[in-house]
Amino acid sequence: MGIFANKKATESLAFRLGELTIEVRELKTAHKHLELEWEELYDKVRHQMSRMSRRVKADQKDNGELAEESPDNGDLISVDPISEQILARRNRGFIDK
Repeated sequence: MGIFANKKATESLAFRLGELTIEVRELKTAHKHLELEWEELYDKVRHQMSRMSRRVKADQKDNGELAEESPDNGDLISVDPISEQILARRNRGFIDK
């Protein structure tokens, strides 16, 4: 006598299969919504970063500054003068403590 010999077992398995099918549909829908939300957020951030990049280039052009080429050595990070002053001030406070 197998598992499918009893009608009640067959109905129980069919019910569980139906429940799993519904849950899989709901999960697929939720996953699709999350993917769309992620793509929308990515597009917004990419667009905002593009706008900021263009604004910086326009400011540099208006101020007569040339865009600095990135050095061949990737270890060096170029920092603008104001940021250098802020970092120096922060480092002095750290050293004093």
